[in-house]
Amino acid sequence: HLHLTPDERASAVVYTSGEHCPMCAAAHAFVGLGRVVYVASTAQFERWKEEAGVDKGPVAALPISAVAPRVRVAGPVAGLDLEVKALYQQWWERRKLKTQAGNEG
Repeated sequence: HLHLTPDERASAVVYTSGEHCPMCAAAHAFVGLGRVVYVASTAQFERWKEEAGVDKGPVAALPISAVAPRVRVAGPVAGLDLEVKALYQQWWERRKLKTQAGNEG
């Protein structure tokens, strides 16, 4: 098992494709992890969902700073964010096609 000391947790850097959701941001702060580096922001993700016609989720789309103001963040990462957007667009399109196919049968 991997157990980090409080100092090790505080110096850890979490790299992620997307900015934490509110629940993950809270957990990140409660356990005392260090900086978060994300490729795409919550604001970008919400804008992309709107452009794709995807419904908003059941949880408020808040940036990490609104939930855990003492957590240091860096992001979005220009250029890589467009790659993340393309992956989401592909996934949403596949999901839409599966839903349509399910409604036809």
